[in-house]
Amino acid sequence: MGAPDQGKTTFCRFLVQELSADTLTGFLDCDTGQSTIGPPATVGLALYAGTFPEPQETFLRFVGSIAPSGHLVQELVAAARLLATARARMARYIIIDSPGWVVGPAAVEFQVRMIDLLSPDRVVAIRRGPELGEILVNFRHRPGMTIHRFFPHPAVRARTPGWRSQYRTGQFKAYFAESSETVVSLAGIGMHGRVPERFCDDDWRGLLLALCDHGMMVIALAVVERVDAVHHTVCIRSPAQDPGGIGSIHIGSLYLDPETGRTAGRPRHA
Repeated sequence: MGAPDQGKTTFCRFLVQELSADTLTGFLDCDTGQSTIGPPATVGLALYAGTFPEPQETFLRFVGSIAPSGHLVQELVAAARLLATARARMARYIIIDSPGWVVGPAAVEFQVRMIDLLSPDRVVAIRRGPELGEILVNFRHRPGMTIHRFFPHPAVRARTPGWRSQYRTGQFKAYFAESSETVVSLAGIGMHGRVPERFCDDDWRGLLLALCDHGMMVIALAVVERVDAVHHTVCIRSPAQDPGGIGSIHIGSLYLDPETGRTAGRPRHA
């Protein structure tokens, strides 16, 4: 764990590469803004066994935002459910890359709850100063948990907000590069998340959502093109050509242009 630009992801990938050479190892990516497993706005799990960097299996849970703030429950549940999936697959080691949101009362509480919920054997804190102290002190005497503190590697370089934004944009654009339109009937399908009050194009066009299976794992992400209130259908753009087995639709809080990969917090008008 640590703030942005501390080398967390690089360190996690190093551990996964080394450990997975001999045994099944899971990589749980909880950074929804700078995702390395799956597109942004998701928490991802990849399982490796002598196959790094190509995973044997990948699982995604939708959070619906590129930051934990405002989506704490979704983030925590996603991490917990994917951790359970890794354990059910008998992964011997599970490396968790936590979000870089660590400053401020809400962030501290979030990180404390995440550590408490996931209950790792080891917490690796990478920090330049005392910024993680408020979090770590809560687990100083936690039975079965060891805390390791390191300074960032000298080669770690800060990335600008502009670079991070371009990275997310590129991730979304690549994800939807081979997407096409398809119509999904909403009959018998549950919807949850940030569901707009009105079922009309003005509120739904451009909305990012996830088509989920009956276990609420992501089948595919999609962007709404238009809705039909008469037939209770939604026309979406998604990489899934003919999505089947949809158990629920998770509505996010982002509006996305799939051609450019750019996000907004308000509807995308025609």
